Formats: sequence, structure tokens, C-alpha cells
Amino acid sequence: MNPFKNRSILFCILLFSLNCHANDIEKIANQLFEDAVLSPSVPGINVAVADEKGVKWAKGFGFANLEHKVPMTVSTKMRIGSVAKVITTAALMRLYEKNLIDFNRDIRSYVPEWPKRHKKITLTQLVSHTSGIRHYKNDEFFTNGDYESSTESLDIFKNDDLLFEPGSKFSYSTYAWTLISAAMESAASDTPFKQLIHEQVLNPLNLTETTFDDNDTIILNRQSSYVFSEGKLVNAPEVFNSYKYAGGGFLATPSDVSKFAIAHTNQDYLKSATLNKMFTMQKLSDGSDNFFGIGWVVGFKPRLSHAKKDKENSAEYIALMEKHPNSVMHAGGSMGGVTMMILCLDHNHSVTVVKNVSDEYSVNVFNLALKTLDLFTPEK
Repeated sequence: MNPFKNRSILFCILLFSLNCHANDIEKIANQLFEDAVLSPSVPGINVAVADEKGVKWAKGFGFANLEHKVPMTVSTKMRIGSVAKVITTAALMRLYEKNLIDFNRDIRSYVPEWPKRHKKITLTQLVSHTSGIRHYKNDEFFTNGDYESSTESLDIFKNDDLLFEPGSKFSYSTYAWTLISAAMESAASDTPFKQLIHEQVLNPLNLTETTFDDNDTIILNRQSSYVFSEGKLVNAPEVFNSYKYAGGGFLATPSDVSKFAIAHTNQDYLKSATLNKMFTMQKLSDGSDNFFGIGWVVGFKPRLSHAKKDKENSAEYIALMEKHPNSVMHAGGSMGGVTMMILCLDHNHSVTVVKNVSDEYSVNVFNLALKTLDLFTPEK
């Protein structure tokens, strides 16, 4: 018997088996998201999974625009909310690798416009949400003003008292990232923030479907945005995110976001030492862990703590989090959008899930992302 013929037959059987397995995974994933958009409060959901070879599965479900019945597709550009912060982080770390950024300097050395009455704040504290700078208040999330620069945007919050001694506590702040973007511009010889993002992130990683969420620009395949309010879907109010580009002002396809995440699994884009620095939990001044590294949430600890309080309804997700402990991530909430992006560092897989509705709780994008990540993770 010809041994080469036998090998060929075995190879064909193996290939057929692998294809069948892949098809089964996609069927399960499709059903997961088809069920999700059956909810009357969810217009559409977009998802993409990537590994080191590229995007391995991506699909849109439901509608990008309800009034015109425009289907959600892989090309739909979504409001990714605070996932913008990790894109900004990538540009920041590129400047750090060029010795243009010192994480321990007083922020006033970069941004002299920051009031002298405030205690010293460092970039380390800003990127880990321990600076004491406040988050939104009142109706600021609905801001629709056109701010011309990061420095001008500081006027919204720079004169307000800090919430605590910088470094002593954790308090999430998108405004901290507006100050970070002003520091980045200064460190890069007054290069505008948008230009920095293109030069340091979008162009090197070929993220052609990521852009800034500008109201006055014609952006092909832009999602429509919805809010679930008083039991019904309504159009989201118009907002202009120019005051917070760095912390929440991007549009992107989930495929681009997942590709971006995967770029953090090798040393082609950022150095190994830089990646380690980013993905190491910061410490509070009392020595306790803060679950943020630089820009990224490190591990599932806060979500596990929450889930374990409700074991009966969370057992499945607790098991999945414990199965993929070496993961980093970021969520995003925007006006008319909710995002979850997870990068598993053990298996070099990333997933991004976005729905184009806010204030909607029937579909949990974290749970969807976690299940999807696990579905497409190869066994090792």
C-alpha cells in the first residue's frame, strides 16, 4: 500500500474534521447573536474575533439604522465609547518608547494650563484613574459643543476640586484622558491629537475603518444611535465628542478593534517591556492593587467579585472568566452604543462586541463577548 496515499487520505480526513468543527462553532455563534437581536430593545449588534493571523469571524446582526432598514454589517462603524482609551494608550506608549513621556513628572510640565492650585498629578495616576479628577456630572454626557483643542476642553473641569489625594483612591474619569491627550500633544512638539493617533496607531496598524466621531463629517457606514427610554427605542440625542476624543470619541468596526487588540500580543508594534508595563496592575499609595494597568483593565477580578455575589445566575460566566484568567480588556459606553473588547493573552485571541443602543439591559455585551471568546479559543 502506498504510504503517501495513506497520508493524503488522513490529511483530507483531518481537514474535513477541522472544517466541520469550525462550521459548528460559527453556527453556535450565529445563534447566540441572532437570539440577542430578537430583543425588541436591541436594534443591532456587531462582533469580530481575531487572532494573530487576522480576523477569523466577523458579522453584523439586526439593523444599523431602523428607519431605513439598513442592515448591520461588518463594515458598520460603531461608537466604541471608552475603548478609545486603549487606542490613546497605544499612541502614548509609542511616545514613551521614544523617550518623550515620563510617567512620573508633574502633569503641569506638559500642560502649564493645568491650575497650580491642584496637587501634583502624574501620568501614571491619570492612566490608572487615580488622579482624583472627576468624571461627568449633570448633563455633561450630552455635551454637543465643538471644542477646537484638548487644551480648550480642559475648561470643562480644570477648576473643579480633586476628589481625593492623587494616587490614594480609584475613581473612573474620562476627563483625565482629555488631560492626557493635552500632555501627549505637548510631548510631541505640539502635534495635534488626531494627527498623533493617525501617525502612531491607525497608519502603522492599517486600521482603515477607524476614525473620529465628528458630527460634520460624512462618514461612510456610520451606525445610527439609539436609546432605550421608558420602554421604547428612540433616536439618541445628538452629541459632539470633540471634548473627549482621547477617552470616548472614536468610530470603528469591531474588526478593526479586534485587530488593534491583537497587535498587543507580539513585539512588532510595541516592545515586550512596554507591553509588560501596560498590563501590570498599578498600585494605590497604600500598596493595594488597582485593577487598571496603563489604560487597560487587567484581569477579571472586579467582574468576578460582582458575579460571585449572584452565583446562581452567574456560574457559567464565573467558569469562563476563570478559564481565561490572563486577559486584558476595556468596556465602552457612548450615546447610542455599548462596547466590550477582551484580549486573551494565553491564547492570543481578541473579541469585540458592540450594540448601537444605550440604556438597554436585556443583552449584556460582556457576557456575549466572553462566550464568543471561549467559542473561538483553540484548545492548547
